[in-house]
Amino acid sequence: MKKLKKKIIKFGKSFKDVDEIKKDFFLENQNLLSKQDKLNKLYLSQPKRIKCKACNAKLRGSFFLNHGIKYLECKKCTHINGYHQDTEDFANKMYVNEKTNYAKSYHETNTKKFLIRQKKIYDPKAVFLKNSFKNHKKIKVLDIGAGSGYFLSSLLDCKFRDAKGVEVSKKQVEFGKKIFLKLKKNPNTLENLDFKNIISLVQETDFECISLIGVLEHMTDMSVVMRAIQNNKKIKYIYVLVPMSSFICVVENIFSNIFNRHLGGAHTHLFTERSLLTLMKKYGFVDYSAWWFGTDIHDFYRSLILEMGKKNYKPLQNIIYNMKNIIDSLQLELDKKKFLLKFICC
Repeated sequence: MKKLKKKIIKFGKSFKDVDEIKKDFFLENQNLLSKQDKLNKLYLSQPKRIKCKACNAKLRGSFFLNHGIKYLECKKCTHINGYHQDTEDFANKMYVNEKTNYAKSYHETNTKKFLIRQKKIYDPKAVFLKNSFKNHKKIKVLDIGAGSGYFLSSLLDCKFRDAKGVEVSKKQVEFGKKIFLKLKKNPNTLENLDFKNIISLVQETDFECISLIGVLEHMTDMSVVMRAIQNNKKIKYIYVLVPMSSFICVVENIFSNIFNRHLGGAHTHLFTERSLLTLMKKYGFVDYSAWWFGTDIHDFYRSLILEMGKKNYKPLQNIIYNMKNIIDSLQLELDKKKFLLKFICC
């Protein structure tokens, strides 16, 4: 804790960051739904999950359905678990062999779009981490699940002492390296490694901070990476972003014909504040600074617009369009109550 500033608690993030980048959520709803159905079918073919992903307790009790997938709430830690396992075979098809073209959702087609996505989505997260340290220029950050290097690029721009990213997807790394060369950044800071070698790197690294930005929810077994982090005494800080059980789960359940960003085959489980803190405590970490933010209201707005558009109810659409100016203020109230979509802690 010596290198950290006073604890930071932050709420809210402008919906415009998502609105400007993800216009296809409005324009390609049916196409996105079709792709999601393929992911769901792959997930539904996997064996039944017996134990909670977060606390390993036997699963039993309340559940709900979304796009044919059953989700159960762990009675012990409240973690929301998909009814099926995300097996190694499932993970390989999703992220390594990319039978589902999952990577296409997470990289842009050119340098300009890469920089826009970095600025809107990843720079604020890197700045939050930077501001959490007394002197970030003395901190080395290893980004696990770096994708095409968006967050890594943000870390490099923030001038941390050192930053490196590792990713299992060869396609994403190849794309990222090309972009890094155009941006005159060292492409060797982004590396393609299989999961086994990523764990070996975590066990041996002298980097004191590990970042997992939207990664824990995609791991077949979170305990493997968490144990590796715990056993490396040089690692002092962990920076995570995870999807949380929130109001958007209700919205996505009601609007079954609208593409849902939150629940589905790619997110086989969701955190709650309790389940995330339970997981971190198990491996010796305590929450310090935290940023609570979501896109629940924006996704609710999108669902209403698309639903009214199908019915060609333009007068009602116009009423909904007037919501746009209050999306941030409504979302902020949800975030303050920790009734949210994303949670970052370090």
